[in-house]
Amino acid sequence: MKHQKLSPGLLLAFEDYEREGQEALVPQIRMLSIVPPKNNLKPTRSIVFIYCDENADLSHLSQYGIEVNQNKGHVRTAFLPIHSLDALSDDPTIERIKPSRKLQLRMDVSKAAVHIPEFTRKNGGLTGKGVIIGIIDSGIDPKHPAFAGRILRIWDQTLSGPGVTEGKYGAELADSLLTVSQDTNGHGTHVAGIAAGVDATYCGVAPEAELIIVKSDLDEGHIADAVRYIFRVARELKRPVVVNMSLGGHFDPHDGSDSLSKIIDSETGPGRIVCCAAGNEGNDNIHAQAIVPAGKTHTMRFNVPLNQTSLACLNAWYSSAGQLEVSLRSPNGFVTPFQRVITDGNYIKEHTLQDARLQIATPGRDPGNGDYNVLIQIRGQGKKSYSAPVPGGIWQLRFKNTSSKNVRLDVWTPDGSVVFTGKSVADSVKIGSPGCASSAITVAAYTTREKYADIDSKTQEFGFPLNTVSDFSSEGPLRNDAKKPDVTAPGAMIVSALSSSANFDRSMLINSKFVALAGTSMAAPFVTGLVALLLQRNPKLDPAALKELLRKNSSIPGKPAGTFDNKWGYGLIDALNL
Repeated sequence: MKHQKLSPGLLLAFEDYEREGQEALVPQIRMLSIVPPKNNLKPTRSIVFIYCDENADLSHLSQYGIEVNQNKGHVRTAFLPIHSLDALSDDPTIERIKPSRKLQLRMDVSKAAVHIPEFTRKNGGLTGKGVIIGIIDSGIDPKHPAFAGRILRIWDQTLSGPGVTEGKYGAELADSLLTVSQDTNGHGTHVAGIAAGVDATYCGVAPEAELIIVKSDLDEGHIADAVRYIFRVARELKRPVVVNMSLGGHFDPHDGSDSLSKIIDSETGPGRIVCCAAGNEGNDNIHAQAIVPAGKTHTMRFNVPLNQTSLACLNAWYSSAGQLEVSLRSPNGFVTPFQRVITDGNYIKEHTLQDARLQIATPGRDPGNGDYNVLIQIRGQGKKSYSAPVPGGIWQLRFKNTSSKNVRLDVWTPDGSVVFTGKSVADSVKIGSPGCASSAITVAAYTTREKYADIDSKTQEFGFPLNTVSDFSSEGPLRNDAKKPDVTAPGAMIVSALSSSANFDRSMLINSKFVALAGTSMAAPFVTGLVALLLQRNPKLDPAALKELLRKNSSIPGKPAGTFDNKWGYGLIDALNL
C-alpha cells in the first residue's frame, strides 16, 4: 500500500477495519461515509474522493469493485469496498484518495430589513422568473402550496433507484412522482421557502424561480455529485442557476483546499453560483489556536465528557514554516511519547496507554495546500476498544516545535466529541467546508426578529439581541486569512414553509403551514433568493462580479463602508441600490 496517497482519516479507518473488522468502524459512521454490509457476503464500502489527471480513464478500477461516478475531472467521487483501498493506492493513475465525510445541516420582517421590496420595484418587479434555484438539503415537501407547479425535479439520494449521470444511486423524480420523496427533517422545506416560497404573508425572496431539489444523505461526496447534477440540468435547460447549501463540517483544513470546495470552485462560473451557510458554532468551543515558539512546547487542553463517547477526534493543521511533534496526556496522567512527522511508509502510530488507545497520524505535507495535518483518534481501553468509553476529564494536547521558526497551529474538534478549554480557545476560524470555497457566497446570520406568536398565540422569545449579527453565527476568517464570511443576511427568527412530514416542537409552529427557525441555514437561502433576482436581471453574472456587487452594497452598522469583520463579513446586505 502507498500510505502517503491516503489522507489521514481514510487511512485510520482502513487500519481499524483491517485490525478489528466492521465493528471497529461503528463509532466512525456518524462522521465518515461508511456503508455497512447488509449481509456477511457483502463488503463494507465507503464513499471517497479520488484525485487524478483531468482526463484519466479509470474504467479499469471496476475490477476491484470500485465505482467511479465521473469520467473526467481532477477530483472525482467513487464508491468502493474498503479493502480495495490497498489496490487503489498502488494504481499509478491515482494521485490522492480522501474520505467523504458526513456533513451537518446548519418572511415578512426579514425582507423589509434589507430593502428587498424596494429593490424589486426599482427593477420592474423581479421575481426570479426564468432562474433555477437548486437546494441540496434534507429534501422538500412537494405538496406544500408554497412550491406548487415550480419543482422541476427531485434527486432523492436516499431512495433505491438507478441514479443519475452524476452517480448511479438514488432516484430522480418529476411530475406526479415528486410526492414519492418526503422531507421528514423539515430543514430543506424551510430553506426552500425562504429562497422561493409563495405566500401572501411569508413569501420567499424569489417567488417565481423554479426549483431543483436534491434530498441528500449528507455524504460529502454525494453533495459534490449534487452540485454537478444541478448545474448539468440547468445547463441542459439553458437557465442560470444558484445552488444553496445550508450545511457544513470541520474535518477540512478551513482554507478552501478541501475536495468539496475544489469541486465547487471548478463548477461555478457565469450564471452558475453557489451560496453557503457560515455555520452555527459561534458560541461553541470547537476551535483552539496558538503560536508555538521555535524550540518550545505548547499545551492545549480539552475536555471529554464522562461516558459520552467511544471515539474522540481532533483535526490539527499548521503552516509549513516548521515542524511539530505531538503528544497527549490523559486525565489520569498517562502520556504518549512525542511523535514526529513521518514521510516514509505508514504515518500512523498507535499508542496504548493504561486507560486509552490513541492513533496519531502525522503525514508529510498535504498535497492540497502544502501544510501539515495531524489527525488524532482516542478510544477507550478494553477488549472491544470500539465500544469502551473514552476516559472523561481534561486531556492535554502537547506540541513541540523542533524547527527554528514560530509555527501557527489550529485544532478543531470535527464532531463535537470534545470541548476546548483554557487560553487556547479561539472564536475565529470556525467556517468549514463548503463555506470555505473561494467562489461561494458565504453568509452569516443577522437577527431581525426577537419574538413571535406561536400557533397557540403564545409569545416565544429566544434571547437573540435584535438588529445585530447573531451570536451563533460562525466567525472567519479562513485559516489562510482569506476573508470569510462574505456578507450577512437575516437568519433569526425566520418564518418559512413547514414540511407536513416533519415534527417540530409546537412552540416553533406559526400555523399548520409555517414554522420559525434560526441559523445561518436560514441566512444562506435569503441570499440565494436575492442572487436569483440578480440572475434574472443579468443571467451571465459570475461569482466574482456578484460577490463584488454584494460587498459594495453591504455594511456593518457604525463602520465605514468596505470594512470587513470576522463575524459580519462585509456586513448586512442592503438591496436598495443593487
